Amino acid sequence: MFKKKKILIPLLIALILAFIVVYSVLFQEGNPIPIIKGITALNKENEIVQISKNPEIYLTKTDKGSSSITNLMKNEGWKFEEQFGSGYIFSKDDNKVMITSTQYTGKYKIWKFEISD
Repeated sequence: MFKKKKILIPLLIALILAFIVVYSVLFQEGNPIPIIKGITALNKENEIVQISKNPEIYLTKTDKGSSSITNLMKNEGWKFEEQFGSGYIFSKDDNKVMITSTQYTGKYKIWKFEISD
């Protein structure tokens, strides 16, 4: 009985600490379920995946840089204007959109759209 407690208590402490670390990473953008679904949908055919419609949010792999988002915008008729840090500005007709990126773990980027006048 004493040997079991000797092993169980450090194991329980390690699990709690691991949960605390993983929790903060997984929930940095709120509910992680859409992001996890997006991660599973990313592959060679899908370099970019929409994970939310309102607000419009996309997910890409970090190693693709900004090419996935700029290609998506180009295919939809938007013209790249300029970059401000993690924000990319595109224009189409009289409309402008700013897309900001956030690093999600070391392997993924989250792209959020902000429509401006």
